[in-house]
Amino acid sequence: MLSDVPVKSGYLEASAGASSLTGAYARLEGGARLRQDLGLFAFAEANQRERMVGAGMRWTFGW
Repeated sequence: MLSDVPVKSGYLEASAGASSLTGAYARLEGGARLRQDLGLFAFAEANQRERMVGAGMRWTFGW
């Protein structure tokens, strides 16, 4: 969970597998935590039929 990661740290995650719909796939995601409650990430995913890239933001909060 992002809230468990120390401030100003990053991560890199890689995965590969197989889907009955698209066949083999590979995914890579990396991100950085900018503040206690804010992180940015980007990903790339590829399978036999298509390629995807994207970016996002994670904002964590609690009450």
